[in-house]
Amino acid sequence: MKRYLFIIWAMMAAIVATGGETPVRVGIAWQPTAASYERVILSIEQAGGEAVILPQLRPAGFDYEGMVLCPKYTDEMGVLRQQYADVVKRVTYHGTDADNLLAGVQAVVFLGGGDISSTLFAVPQPWHGIADDSPANATRDVSEYLTMAYCLDHDIPVLGLCRGMQMLGVVSGAPLIQDLGDFFDEMGKNYRFLHRMQRDSEGKRYYTPHDVTVTDHNSLLYAITGTDTIRDVPSWHHQVVGDVTGTPLKVTGVTMTEGVEIIEAIERTDKHFALGVQFHPEEAVKKHIKNEADAGRFMSLEESVKYFTALIANAREGKHFIPCRAYTRSDTTVYNKTIDECYNFFAVLGRAEQGSLEGATAELSLLLNLFERRHPDAGDVSIQEVAKWATECGWFAHAARRWEKIADPEYVAVARNVLGGNRVLPSNIVEHDCMEDLAYIETNGVKYSPYERDKYVSGVTVVYQAPVHEHNGRKFGFRRPTHWIFYSFPAAKSDPFGWLCDEGCGHENVTSEDDIIR
Repeated sequence: MKRYLFIIWAMMAAIVATGGETPVRVGIAWQPTAASYERVILSIEQAGGEAVILPQLRPAGFDYEGMVLCPKYTDEMGVLRQQYADVVKRVTYHGTDADNLLAGVQAVVFLGGGDISSTLFAVPQPWHGIADDSPANATRDVSEYLTMAYCLDHDIPVLGLCRGMQMLGVVSGAPLIQDLGDFFDEMGKNYRFLHRMQRDSEGKRYYTPHDVTVTDHNSLLYAITGTDTIRDVPSWHHQVVGDVTGTPLKVTGVTMTEGVEIIEAIERTDKHFALGVQFHPEEAVKKHIKNEADAGRFMSLEESVKYFTALIANAREGKHFIPCRAYTRSDTTVYNKTIDECYNFFAVLGRAEQGSLEGATAELSLLLNLFERRHPDAGDVSIQEVAKWATECGWFAHAARRWEKIADPEYVAVARNVLGGNRVLPSNIVEHDCMEDLAYIETNGVKYSPYERDKYVSGVTVVYQAPVHEHNGRKFGFRRPTHWIFYSFPAAKSDPFGWLCDEGCGHENVTSEDDIIR
Protein backbone atom coordinates (compact mmCIF):
# COMPACT_ATOMS: atom_id res chain seq x y z
CA MET A 1 0.00 0.00 0.00
CA LYS A 2 2.80 2.40 0.83
CA ARG A 3 4.60 1.74 -2.41
CA TYR A 4 1.35 2.37 -4.20
CA LEU A 5 0.78 5.52 -2.14
CA PHE A 6 4.17 7.02 -2.88
CA ILE A 7 3.88 6.45 -6.61
CA ILE A 8 0.58 8.31 -6.52
CA TRP A 9 2.34 11.16 -4.76
CA ALA A 10 5.01 11.20 -7.42
CA MET A 11 2.40 11.26 -10.18
CA MET A 12 0.54 14.11 -8.56
CA ALA A 13 3.54 16.18 -7.45
CA ALA A 14 6.43 15.05 -9.62
CA ILE A 15 9.61 17.04 -9.52
CA VAL A 16 11.24 16.99 -12.93
CA ALA A 17 15.02 16.87 -12.83
CA THR A 18 16.33 19.96 -14.59
CA GLY A 19 20.03 19.87 -13.82
CA GLY A 20 19.69 21.12 -10.27
CA GLU A 21 16.75 21.47 -7.94
CA THR A 22 15.53 24.95 -7.07
CA PRO A 23 15.48 25.44 -3.28
CA VAL A 24 12.10 25.76 -1.62
CA ARG A 25 11.38 29.39 -0.71
CA VAL A 26 10.44 29.47 2.97
CA GLY A 27 8.97 32.72 4.22
CA ILE A 28 9.67 34.06 7.69
CA ALA A 29 6.74 36.01 9.10
CA TRP A 30 7.49 39.73 9.42
CA GLN A 31 8.46 41.27 12.74
CA PRO A 32 9.82 44.71 13.64
CA THR A 33 13.28 43.61 14.78
CA ALA A 34 15.63 41.70 12.51
CA ALA A 35 17.73 40.16 15.30
CA SER A 36 15.48 37.12 15.76
CA TYR A 37 15.67 36.11 12.10
CA GLU A 38 19.20 34.69 12.26
CA ARG A 39 18.57 31.34 13.92
CA VAL A 40 15.57 30.57 11.70
CA ILE A 41 17.51 31.52 8.57
CA LEU A 42 20.29 29.16 9.70
CA SER A 43 17.73 26.39 10.28
CA ILE A 44 16.04 26.82 6.90
CA GLU A 45 19.37 26.87 5.08
CA GLN A 46 20.61 23.86 7.06
CA ALA A 47 17.52 21.99 5.83
CA GLY A 48 18.20 22.97 2.22
CA GLY A 49 15.67 25.78 1.83
CA GLU A 50 15.92 29.42 0.85
CA ALA A 51 14.88 31.84 3.60
CA VAL A 52 12.76 34.84 2.56
CA ILE A 53 11.81 37.62 4.98
CA LEU A 54 8.13 38.33 4.36
CA PRO A 55 6.79 41.88 4.11
CA GLN A 56 4.43 43.31 6.68
CA LEU A 57 0.73 42.71 6.12
CA ARG A 58 -1.60 45.57 7.01
CA PRO A 59 -5.38 45.36 7.38
CA ALA A 60 -7.36 47.29 4.81
CA GLY A 61 -8.12 50.81 6.08
CA PHE A 62 -5.72 50.81 9.06
CA ASP A 63 -3.39 53.81 9.49
CA TYR A 64 0.35 53.57 10.06
CA GLU A 65 3.17 55.91 10.96
CA GLY A 66 6.02 54.41 8.99
CA MET A 67 5.93 50.70 9.87
CA VAL A 68 4.00 51.15 13.13
CA LEU A 69 0.27 51.28 13.81
CA CYS A 70 -0.91 54.76 14.72
CA PRO A 71 -1.31 55.28 18.50
CA LYS A 72 -5.12 55.21 18.39
CA TYR A 73 -5.04 51.45 17.69
CA THR A 74 -3.33 50.46 20.98
CA ASP A 75 -3.90 51.08 24.66
CA GLU A 76 -1.33 52.33 27.16
CA MET A 77 0.23 48.84 27.44
CA GLY A 78 0.57 48.37 23.70
CA VAL A 79 -2.35 45.94 23.46
CA LEU A 80 -4.45 46.18 20.30
CA ARG A 81 -7.73 47.84 21.21
CA GLN A 82 -10.75 45.55 21.10
CA GLN A 83 -12.65 47.44 18.41
CA TYR A 84 -9.72 47.08 16.01
CA ALA A 85 -8.96 43.50 17.05
CA ASP A 86 -12.55 42.63 16.11
CA VAL A 87 -11.97 44.06 12.64
CA VAL A 88 -8.77 42.07 12.21
CA LYS A 89 -10.51 38.84 13.21
CA ARG A 90 -13.51 39.49 10.98
CA VAL A 91 -11.82 40.80 7.83
CA THR A 92 -8.32 39.24 8.17
CA TYR A 93 -6.26 39.59 4.96
CA HIS A 94 -9.19 40.34 2.65
CA GLY A 95 -8.73 43.67 0.91
CA THR A 96 -4.94 43.50 1.34
CA ASP A 97 -2.19 42.78 -1.18
CA ALA A 98 -1.47 39.39 0.41
CA ASP A 99 -1.63 37.46 -2.88
CA ASN A 100 1.25 39.51 -4.30
CA LEU A 101 3.22 39.86 -1.08
CA LEU A 102 3.31 36.09 -0.51
CA ALA A 103 3.63 35.10 -4.16
CA GLY A 104 6.28 32.45 -4.72
CA VAL A 105 6.56 31.51 -1.04
CA GLN A 106 6.02 27.78 -0.57
CA ALA A 107 6.01 27.56 3.24
CA VAL A 108 6.08 29.98 6.18
CA VAL A 109 7.74 29.89 9.62
CA PHE A 110 6.29 31.94 12.48
CA LEU A 111 8.85 32.93 15.11
CA GLY A 112 8.92 33.24 18.87
CA GLY A 113 8.67 36.54 20.69
CA GLY A 114 6.44 38.59 22.97
CA ASP A 115 2.85 38.05 24.03
CA ILE A 116 -0.04 38.24 21.57
CA SER A 117 -2.66 40.90 22.24
CA SER A 118 -5.35 39.11 24.24
CA THR A 119 -8.03 41.07 22.37
CA LEU A 120 -7.29 38.86 19.35
CA PHE A 121 -8.35 35.69 21.16
CA ALA A 122 -11.59 34.12 19.90
CA VAL A 123 -12.95 34.91 23.35
CA PRO A 124 -11.07 38.09 24.32
CA GLN A 125 -9.37 38.30 27.70
CA PRO A 126 -8.12 41.27 29.68
CA TRP A 127 -4.35 41.75 29.66
CA HIS A 128 -2.60 39.61 32.30
CA GLY A 129 -1.23 42.70 34.05
CA ILE A 130 2.37 41.53 34.47
CA ALA A 131 4.49 44.53 33.52
CA ASP A 132 7.56 42.35 33.03
CA ASP A 133 5.76 40.46 30.27
CA SER A 134 3.81 43.02 28.28
CA PRO A 135 2.79 42.38 24.66
CA ALA A 136 5.81 43.06 22.47
CA ASN A 137 4.14 44.76 19.56
CA ALA A 138 0.51 45.04 18.41
CA THR A 139 1.76 45.97 14.94
CA ARG A 140 3.43 42.58 14.75
CA ASP A 141 0.33 40.87 16.17
CA VAL A 142 -1.80 42.23 13.36
CA SER A 143 0.65 41.35 10.58
CA GLU A 144 1.15 37.81 11.88
CA TYR A 145 -2.57 37.22 12.40
CA LEU A 146 -3.23 38.19 8.77
CA THR A 147 -0.29 36.13 7.49
CA MET A 148 -1.33 33.05 9.47
CA ALA A 149 -4.95 33.38 8.32
CA TYR A 150 -3.82 33.66 4.70
CA CYS A 151 -1.56 30.60 4.94
CA LEU A 152 -4.25 28.47 6.55
CA ASP A 153 -6.92 29.53 4.06
CA HIS A 154 -4.56 28.73 1.15
CA ASP A 155 -3.15 25.56 2.73
CA ILE A 156 0.42 26.89 2.67
CA PRO A 157 2.58 24.72 4.97
CA VAL A 158 3.29 26.51 8.25
CA LEU A 159 5.58 25.85 11.21
CA GLY A 160 4.91 27.87 14.36
CA LEU A 161 7.69 28.18 16.94
CA CYS A 162 6.71 29.14 20.51
CA ARG A 163 4.76 32.38 19.93
CA GLY A 164 4.22 31.06 16.40
CA MET A 165 2.42 28.03 17.85
CA GLN A 166 0.35 30.38 19.98
CA MET A 167 -0.58 32.41 16.90
CA LEU A 168 -1.63 29.20 15.14
CA GLY A 169 -3.82 28.50 18.16
CA VAL A 170 -5.28 32.01 18.34
CA VAL A 171 -6.14 32.17 14.63
CA SER A 172 -7.69 28.70 14.92
CA GLY A 173 -9.89 29.79 17.83
CA ALA A 174 -7.98 28.40 20.82
CA PRO A 175 -7.55 30.33 24.10
CA LEU A 176 -4.15 31.00 25.67
CA ILE A 177 -3.04 30.66 29.26
CA GLN A 178 -1.56 34.12 29.65
CA ASP A 179 0.95 33.32 32.39
CA LEU A 180 2.01 29.87 33.56
CA GLY A 181 3.21 31.19 36.92
CA ASP A 182 -0.23 32.61 37.72
CA PHE A 183 -1.88 29.49 36.32
CA PHE A 184 0.04 27.24 38.71
CA ASP A 185 -0.42 29.61 41.64
CA GLU A 186 -4.17 29.43 41.16
CA MET A 187 -3.96 25.63 41.47
CA GLY A 188 -1.69 25.84 44.50
CA LYS A 189 1.15 24.15 42.63
CA ASN A 190 4.83 24.99 42.24
CA TYR A 191 5.58 26.10 38.68
CA ARG A 192 9.36 25.47 39.08
CA PHE A 193 10.12 27.54 35.97
CA LEU A 194 10.38 24.38 33.88
CA HIS A 195 9.45 26.26 30.71
CA ARG A 196 11.52 29.40 31.17
CA MET A 197 14.41 30.13 33.50
CA GLN A 198 14.14 32.87 36.09
CA ARG A 199 16.17 36.00 35.57
CA ASP A 200 19.72 35.87 36.86
CA SER A 201 21.43 38.51 38.98
CA GLU A 202 21.94 40.64 35.87
CA GLY A 203 18.30 40.39 34.89
CA LYS A 204 18.94 38.01 31.98
CA ARG A 205 16.92 34.93 31.03
CA TYR A 206 18.18 31.79 29.29
CA TYR A 207 16.68 28.79 27.54
CA THR A 208 16.00 25.75 29.69
CA PRO A 209 15.84 22.13 28.44
CA HIS A 210 12.99 19.74 29.14
CA ASP A 211 11.37 16.71 27.49
CA VAL A 212 8.17 16.59 25.44
CA THR A 213 5.89 13.55 25.25
CA VAL A 214 4.45 12.82 21.79
CA THR A 215 0.83 11.85 22.40
CA ASP A 216 -0.33 10.77 18.93
CA HIS A 217 1.44 8.45 16.50
CA ASN A 218 -0.97 9.56 13.80
CA SER A 219 0.53 13.03 13.67
CA LEU A 220 3.01 15.26 11.92
CA LEU A 221 5.02 15.48 15.13
CA TYR A 222 5.52 11.72 15.32
CA ALA A 223 6.20 11.45 11.59
CA ILE A 224 8.95 14.06 12.00
CA THR A 225 10.53 12.82 15.23
CA GLY A 226 9.78 9.09 15.17
CA THR A 227 9.85 8.99 18.97
CA ASP A 228 7.51 9.02 21.96
CA THR A 229 9.75 11.41 23.88
CA ILE A 230 11.54 14.42 22.43
CA ARG A 231 14.53 15.03 24.67
CA ASP A 232 15.96 18.34 25.83
CA VAL A 233 13.97 20.84 23.79
CA PRO A 234 15.06 24.49 24.24
CA SER A 235 12.21 26.22 26.06
CA TRP A 236 11.50 29.89 26.84
CA HIS A 237 7.86 30.87 27.31
CA HIS A 238 5.38 31.90 29.95
CA GLN A 239 2.23 31.58 27.82
CA VAL A 240 0.78 28.48 26.19
CA VAL A 241 -2.27 27.25 24.28
CA GLY A 242 -4.79 26.34 26.95
CA ASP A 243 -7.34 24.16 25.16
CA VAL A 244 -8.26 23.07 21.62
CA THR A 245 -11.85 21.98 22.24
CA GLY A 246 -14.16 23.12 19.45
CA THR A 247 -11.30 24.02 17.10
CA PRO A 248 -9.79 22.19 14.10
CA LEU A 249 -6.64 21.67 16.17
CA LYS A 250 -5.44 18.56 17.94
CA VAL A 251 -2.81 18.27 20.66
CA THR A 252 0.12 16.03 19.68
CA GLY A 253 2.73 16.86 22.33
CA VAL A 254 2.65 17.67 26.06
CA THR A 255 4.93 18.17 29.06
CA MET A 256 3.88 17.12 32.56
CA THR A 257 4.61 19.81 35.15
CA GLU A 258 3.61 19.07 38.74
CA GLY A 259 1.06 16.59 37.41
CA VAL A 260 -0.42 19.14 35.00
CA GLU A 261 -0.31 18.63 31.22
CA ILE A 262 1.09 21.64 29.40
CA ILE A 263 0.44 21.64 25.64
CA GLU A 264 3.69 21.55 23.67
CA ALA A 265 2.51 20.80 20.12
CA ILE A 266 -0.64 21.37 18.10
CA GLU A 267 -1.65 20.57 14.53
CA ARG A 268 -4.48 21.53 12.20
CA THR A 269 -6.15 18.29 11.16
CA ASP A 270 -7.78 19.92 8.12
CA LYS A 271 -4.51 21.15 6.56
CA HIS A 272 -1.64 19.36 4.89
CA PHE A 273 1.04 20.79 7.16
CA ALA A 274 0.15 23.21 9.95
CA LEU A 275 2.28 22.39 13.00
CA GLY A 276 3.06 24.45 16.08
CA VAL A 277 5.62 23.56 18.74
CA GLN A 278 5.97 25.48 21.99
CA PHE A 279 9.74 25.00 22.04
CA HIS A 280 12.61 26.30 19.90
CA PRO A 281 14.34 23.77 17.62
CA GLU A 282 15.82 26.72 15.72
CA GLU A 283 17.72 27.76 18.86
CA ALA A 284 19.28 24.29 19.08
CA VAL A 285 20.26 24.53 15.41
CA LYS A 286 22.03 27.83 16.05
CA LYS A 287 23.77 26.60 19.19
CA HIS A 288 25.22 23.55 17.41
CA ILE A 289 26.20 25.35 14.21
CA LYS A 290 27.96 28.08 16.21
CA ASN A 291 29.43 25.62 18.73
CA GLU A 292 28.01 27.55 21.65
CA ALA A 293 29.18 26.44 25.09
CA ASP A 294 25.79 25.09 26.24
CA ALA A 295 24.83 23.34 22.98
CA GLY A 296 25.25 19.93 24.62
CA ARG A 297 22.39 20.66 27.00
CA PHE A 298 19.86 20.66 24.19
CA MET A 299 18.53 18.43 21.41
CA SER A 300 21.04 17.54 18.69
CA LEU A 301 21.49 19.35 15.40
CA GLU A 302 20.13 16.30 13.56
CA GLU A 303 16.98 16.20 15.69
CA SER A 304 16.36 19.95 15.68
CA VAL A 305 16.71 20.44 11.93
CA LYS A 306 14.10 17.73 11.22
CA TYR A 307 11.23 20.18 11.74
CA PHE A 308 12.52 22.39 8.94
CA THR A 309 13.40 19.43 6.71
CA ALA A 310 9.83 18.13 7.01
CA LEU A 311 8.34 21.57 6.31
CA ILE A 312 10.50 21.96 3.21
CA ALA A 313 9.81 18.41 2.03
CA ASN A 314 6.08 19.02 2.29
CA ALA A 315 6.34 22.30 0.40
CA ARG A 316 8.52 20.75 -2.29
CA GLU A 317 6.15 17.85 -2.83
CA GLY A 318 3.19 20.14 -3.24
CA LYS A 319 -0.01 19.72 -1.29
CA HIS A 320 0.35 16.11 -0.28
CA PHE A 321 -0.32 14.52 3.05
CA ILE A 322 1.21 12.38 5.76
CA PRO A 323 0.15 8.71 5.53
CA CYS A 324 -2.85 7.56 7.55
CA ARG A 325 -4.00 11.08 8.40
CA ALA A 326 -7.65 11.74 7.65
CA TYR A 327 -8.42 14.86 5.66
CA THR A 328 -12.13 15.52 5.52
CA ARG A 329 -14.16 18.68 5.13
CA SER A 330 -17.30 19.27 7.13
CA ASP A 331 -19.30 20.25 4.05
CA THR A 332 -18.31 17.29 1.88
CA THR A 333 -17.64 14.40 4.25
CA VAL A 334 -17.92 11.37 1.99
CA TYR A 335 -19.58 9.00 4.41
CA ASN A 336 -22.48 11.36 4.97
CA LYS A 337 -23.45 11.09 1.32
CA THR A 338 -26.01 8.88 -0.38
CA ILE A 339 -25.16 5.47 -1.78
CA ASP A 340 -25.19 6.86 -5.33
CA GLU A 341 -22.82 9.64 -4.32
CA CYS A 342 -20.52 7.08 -2.74
CA TYR A 343 -20.42 5.06 -5.96
CA ASN A 344 -19.44 8.23 -7.76
CA PHE A 345 -16.74 8.83 -5.13
CA PHE A 346 -15.16 5.43 -5.80
CA ALA A 347 -15.48 5.89 -9.55
CA VAL A 348 -13.54 9.15 -9.29
CA LEU A 349 -10.83 7.46 -7.22
CA GLY A 350 -10.48 4.62 -9.70
CA ARG A 351 -10.24 6.90 -12.69
CA ALA A 352 -7.85 9.33 -10.99
CA GLU A 353 -5.41 6.52 -10.28
CA GLN A 354 -5.60 4.43 -13.42
CA GLY A 355 -7.32 6.24 -16.27
CA SER A 356 -8.73 3.03 -17.73
CA LEU A 357 -11.71 0.88 -16.91
CA GLU A 358 -9.50 -2.18 -16.40
CA GLY A 359 -7.17 -0.26 -14.13
CA ALA A 360 -10.03 1.22 -12.13
CA THR A 361 -11.46 -2.27 -11.64
CA ALA A 362 -8.15 -3.50 -10.25
CA GLU A 363 -7.72 -0.37 -8.14
CA LEU A 364 -11.06 -0.73 -6.42
CA SER A 365 -10.48 -4.46 -6.02
CA LEU A 366 -7.27 -3.66 -4.22
CA LEU A 367 -9.10 -1.17 -2.02
CA LEU A 368 -11.59 -3.81 -0.92
CA ASN A 369 -8.74 -6.25 -0.24
CA LEU A 370 -7.11 -3.66 1.98
CA PHE A 371 -10.37 -2.90 3.76
CA GLU A 372 -11.00 -6.54 4.55
CA ARG A 373 -7.44 -7.05 5.74
CA ARG A 374 -7.69 -3.99 7.95
CA HIS A 375 -11.16 -4.91 9.26
CA PRO A 376 -11.35 -8.73 9.21
CA ASP A 377 -14.40 -8.77 11.49
CA ALA A 378 -16.34 -6.05 9.70
CA GLY A 379 -18.99 -8.43 8.37
CA ASP A 380 -21.68 -7.06 6.08
CA VAL A 381 -20.78 -3.38 5.94
CA SER A 382 -22.42 -0.57 3.99
CA ILE A 383 -20.80 1.28 1.13
CA GLN A 384 -20.84 4.39 3.32
CA GLU A 385 -18.64 2.61 5.89
CA VAL A 386 -16.13 1.63 3.20
CA ALA A 387 -16.19 5.19 1.89
CA LYS A 388 -15.51 6.54 5.36
CA TRP A 389 -12.53 4.22 5.71
CA ALA A 390 -11.19 5.29 2.33
CA THR A 391 -11.17 8.95 3.42
CA GLU A 392 -8.95 8.01 6.37
CA CYS A 393 -6.42 5.74 4.72
CA GLY A 394 -3.64 6.11 2.23
CA TRP A 395 -3.73 8.26 -0.87
CA PHE A 396 -7.52 7.93 -0.95
CA ALA A 397 -7.62 10.49 1.87
CA HIS A 398 -5.91 12.97 -0.44
CA ALA A 399 -8.06 12.20 -3.48
CA ALA A 400 -11.19 12.45 -1.35
CA ARG A 401 -10.61 16.19 -1.03
CA ARG A 402 -11.70 16.58 -4.64
CA TRP A 403 -14.17 13.74 -4.91
CA GLU A 404 -17.12 15.92 -5.98
CA LYS A 405 -15.95 15.60 -9.60
CA ILE A 406 -18.48 13.66 -11.69
CA ALA A 407 -17.13 10.41 -13.07
CA ASP A 408 -18.04 8.96 -16.46
CA PRO A 409 -20.97 6.51 -16.32
CA GLU A 410 -18.64 3.65 -17.31
CA TYR A 411 -16.51 4.24 -14.20
CA VAL A 412 -19.59 4.41 -12.00
CA ALA A 413 -20.62 1.04 -13.44
CA VAL A 414 -17.18 -0.35 -12.59
CA ALA A 415 -17.54 0.92 -9.02
CA ARG A 416 -20.97 -0.67 -8.65
CA ASN A 417 -19.68 -3.96 -10.05
CA VAL A 418 -16.57 -4.18 -7.87
CA LEU A 419 -18.23 -2.93 -4.70
CA GLY A 420 -20.99 -5.43 -5.40
CA GLY A 421 -18.44 -8.23 -4.95
CA ASN A 422 -17.01 -8.77 -8.44
CA ARG A 423 -13.36 -7.87 -7.86
CA VAL A 424 -10.58 -8.93 -10.22
CA LEU A 425 -7.62 -9.28 -7.84
CA PRO A 426 -7.22 -12.22 -5.43
CA SER A 427 -7.87 -11.24 -1.84
CA ASN A 428 -4.24 -11.81 -0.84
CA ILE A 429 -3.07 -9.01 -3.16
CA VAL A 430 -2.75 -5.98 -0.89
CA GLU A 431 -0.06 -4.05 -2.79
CA HIS A 432 0.82 -3.95 -6.43
CA ASP A 433 3.90 -1.90 -7.19
CA CYS A 434 7.43 -3.22 -6.91
CA MET A 435 10.78 -2.00 -5.65
CA GLU A 436 11.99 -2.41 -9.19
CA ASP A 437 10.21 0.91 -9.76
CA LEU A 438 12.89 2.63 -7.67
CA ALA A 439 16.35 3.77 -8.73
CA TYR A 440 17.72 4.23 -5.20
CA ILE A 441 16.99 5.84 -1.85
CA GLU A 442 18.98 8.54 -0.06
CA THR A 443 19.11 8.89 3.72
CA ASN A 444 21.05 11.77 5.25
CA GLY A 445 22.90 12.26 1.99
CA VAL A 446 23.97 8.61 1.59
CA LYS A 447 22.59 6.51 -1.28
CA TYR A 448 21.28 2.99 -0.63
CA SER A 449 19.52 0.26 -2.55
CA PRO A 450 15.71 0.38 -2.26
CA TYR A 451 15.92 -3.14 -0.83
CA GLU A 452 17.88 -1.99 2.25
CA ARG A 453 14.77 -1.68 4.35
CA ASP A 454 16.61 -0.68 7.51
CA LYS A 455 17.82 2.50 5.79
CA TYR A 456 14.36 4.04 5.48
CA VAL A 457 13.86 6.88 7.98
CA SER A 458 10.45 8.51 8.22
CA GLY A 459 10.46 12.10 7.04
CA VAL A 460 14.15 11.94 6.07
CA THR A 461 14.64 9.35 3.33
CA VAL A 462 14.30 10.59 -0.24
CA VAL A 463 12.97 7.94 -2.63
CA TYR A 464 14.12 8.24 -6.25
CA GLN A 465 11.87 6.84 -8.93
CA ALA A 466 13.55 4.89 -11.69
CA PRO A 467 13.08 5.81 -15.35
CA VAL A 468 11.30 3.29 -17.56
CA HIS A 469 13.44 0.17 -17.80
CA GLU A 470 13.15 -3.58 -18.15
CA HIS A 471 13.70 -6.00 -15.32
CA ASN A 472 13.39 -9.75 -15.93
CA GLY A 473 11.65 -8.98 -19.20
CA ARG A 474 9.10 -6.62 -17.65
CA LYS A 475 8.87 -2.83 -17.77
CA PHE A 476 9.03 -0.69 -14.64
CA GLY A 477 9.48 2.94 -13.72
CA PHE A 478 8.32 6.40 -14.71
CA ARG A 479 8.61 8.30 -17.96
CA ARG A 480 10.18 11.25 -16.17
CA PRO A 481 12.57 11.42 -13.20
CA THR A 482 10.76 12.01 -9.92
CA HIS A 483 11.45 11.72 -6.23
CA TRP A 484 9.60 12.18 -2.98
CA ILE A 485 10.05 11.99 0.79
CA PHE A 486 9.36 8.67 2.52
CA TYR A 487 6.94 8.49 5.47
CA SER A 488 6.27 5.08 7.00
CA PHE A 489 2.92 3.73 8.05
CA PRO A 490 2.62 3.01 11.78
CA ALA A 491 1.44 -0.55 11.17
CA ALA A 492 2.73 -3.77 12.67
CA LYS A 493 4.50 -6.13 10.25
CA SER A 494 4.65 -3.43 7.61
CA ASP A 495 7.62 -2.43 5.48
CA PRO A 496 8.16 0.79 3.54
CA PHE A 497 6.34 -0.60 0.52
CA GLY A 498 3.59 -2.83 1.86
CA TRP A 499 0.49 -1.86 3.82
CA LEU A 500 -0.13 -4.94 5.99
CA CYS A 501 2.34 -7.26 4.38
CA ASP A 502 1.86 -10.32 6.56
CA GLU A 503 3.44 -13.62 5.65
CA GLY A 504 1.70 -15.09 2.65
CA CYS A 505 0.73 -11.85 1.00
CA GLY A 506 2.33 -8.91 -0.70
CA HIS A 507 4.66 -8.52 -3.62
CA GLU A 508 6.35 -11.87 -3.16
CA ASN A 509 3.09 -13.58 -4.09
CA VAL A 510 2.45 -11.42 -7.15
CA THR A 511 3.82 -13.55 -9.94
CA SER A 512 1.58 -12.83 -12.89
CA GLU A 513 1.96 -9.82 -15.18
CA ASP A 514 -1.79 -9.41 -14.94
CA ASP A 515 -1.53 -8.98 -11.17
CA ILE A 516 0.76 -5.93 -11.49
CA ILE A 517 -1.41 -3.02 -12.55
CA ARG A 518 0.59 0.01 -13.65
